[in-house]
Amino acid sequence: MHNINQPISEPLNHLEALDDNQLVAIATLGCQQAFEQLYRRHHQRVYAICFRLSGQTSLADDITQICFIRLWHKLDQFRGDSQFTTWLHRLCVHQAINELKAQQSWWRRYLPTEQLDPSNIPSVTFDDYHLLDKCIAKLPQRTRIVFVLCAVEGYQHKEIAALLNIAEGTSKAQFHNAKQLLQEMLA
Repeated sequence: MHNINQPISEPLNHLEALDDNQLVAIATLGCQQAFEQLYRRHHQRVYAICFRLSGQTSLADDITQICFIRLWHKLDQFRGDSQFTTWLHRLCVHQAINELKAQQSWWRRYLPTEQLDPSNIPSVTFDDYHLLDKCIAKLPQRTRIVFVLCAVEGYQHKEIAALLNIAEGTSKAQFHNAKQLLQEMLA
């Protein structure tokens, strides 16, 4: 028998055992605890996508928050045709790109040019992901977005072109440019 003065922890423990599809079904009924569980499971992945696309921690924080607000409003549109993580990933990429496009100071987000000198960046091993993320953040925005979508997130150039409203050849050129810039920074 449960003491009426003690908080009930069983429902939250029960939610942790559910898979994403079950949590989505419960969250669409308005259960905030189910949505919070989805948030806890996927926050870091969403933030990583937003950071890699934006190149700035504060902007990534903002976009991550916007992504989860959008997720709450669109959760009932998840049909289960794909994995929830795939659907969430697409939603976040689209939202991040839309937020970046909406920024009025498109070019002001860059680091000062004196900090972009590749000679200031120490040599790196492929295990040093933190430094690689810093180098990716220093890429010009369009180049960075194309690189992240292609190399990190696995998008094809045709998909990237459609997302960004650019030619497929432009996507390929931006990707090539990103690889060259990163090689220079990491040399």
